[in-house]
Amino acid sequence: MSCSSAVVGIVDYQAGNIRSITSALEHLGARAIRIRAPGDGNDATHLLLPGVGAFGFCAGRLRASGLLAYLEEWTLGRKRPTLGICVGMQLLADTSDEMGFQRGLGFCGGEVRRLTSTDPSVRIPHVGWNAAVFCDDFGEFKSGESADFYFDHTYGYRTPISGSVLATCHHGETFCAALRRDNLVAAQFHPEKSQAAGMRFLRSFMAM
Repeated sequence: MSCSSAVVGIVDYQAGNIRSITSALEHLGARAIRIRAPGDGNDATHLLLPGVGAFGFCAGRLRASGLLAYLEEWTLGRKRPTLGICVGMQLLADTSDEMGFQRGLGFCGGEVRRLTSTDPSVRIPHVGWNAAVFCDDFGEFKSGESADFYFDHTYGYRTPISGSVLATCHHGETFCAALRRDNLVAAQFHPEKSQAAGMRFLRSFMAM
């Protein structure tokens, strides 16, 4: 599917930076719509789950929004293209230890834990540009290719379901920078803030 044919429904559960994502999608020629109720997504061809803030806060907002059943049916039931960004990716895990034990959606297994480093020169939170190395082909990216993306996070996704790691990044330790499981793609980085590489990533998603 071309970007001009894509209608991306952004799950609006009051816990994501929707404005910048919408601008990036529209720059590529796609139409972006906000989904505040299940019926809002009738025209959508793709679904995007954003997330900014603490894991527990985002998980609570999503469950309170009334959109969780819609997200599960779209992604797991109908197997339609879905993209999680930043905390929207982390929510796909089974659990997180951010601010105590937190339960995620469990779409991709694994857990989210705080980044660590024994090198005092490595700053955490991980904020800024860093290279992600792709472990498999994905749209415009080839396996083994490295591309620079913009990151802003303190916690990293560990041990997702076997075979689902799409790209890795190193900051004090190696963590999952992107994953893919069938129709579901997710990125720890912010493609909407990652200039050319980010636009390539969004185009690759909308081509699904």
